[in-house]
Amino acid sequence: MTNVLWISGWAVPPTWLAQQARDIWPQAEHAAVSPTEAAAALNQQTYDVLGGYSLGALWLLKQQLTISQKIPVLLLAPIFAFAAEQDQGGRIALAQLKIQRRRLRSDAPKAVADFRQRAELQNLVPFVENLNPAKIAALDEELGWLENWQVPPPPPEHWLGVVGDSDPLLDSVVLKSLWPNLTVLRDAGHAPRPLLREAVRLFSQRRP
Repeated sequence: MTNVLWISGWAVPPTWLAQQARDIWPQAEHAAVSPTEAAAALNQQTYDVLGGYSLGALWLLKQQLTISQKIPVLLLAPIFAFAAEQDQGGRIALAQLKIQRRRLRSDAPKAVADFRQRAELQNLVPFVENLNPAKIAALDEELGWLENWQVPPPPPEHWLGVVGDSDPLLDSVVLKSLWPNLTVLRDAGHAPRPLLREAVRLFSQRRP
């Protein structure tokens, strides 16, 4: 059975993302981790396929030189640079990211809820449980990555990517210009499920 590791997005519970993947792709075995847990997960075990959603996609892009060229990679709502000022498809201003980071430190539940609303995920994704100091510190570190990381497009030739044309956080037209092989899904937003379904369909077509 195909063994898949998914790297989740910011404040998106990995267990929830893994269940979404199982629903769409029951023929595979799915595990998921947060971006701050991704390096340890890859060091502990080998996987047949890697997948990244939103910040998880940016994390994989950042690590692309260390990922075997034999491993298929699926990117959902991929990010090359998140801040709007970096002109790589992100819609959120750097100042807003910095406000979000300050809010996370003073009122973590409110910061997470605000992100959910901006991403139009508030009615889809369960709330992050157990926002203890360690979890808040990890979310803070990940926001720092969204502020600062920038990866030159396009990704390796064999990587697959899907973005929604109605994503409130990402500009699909800009992303498509940076990565011509990127699939733009009509009437899809930032929610992973439709993107996942399309990515699995494309992946199945590509396999011998």
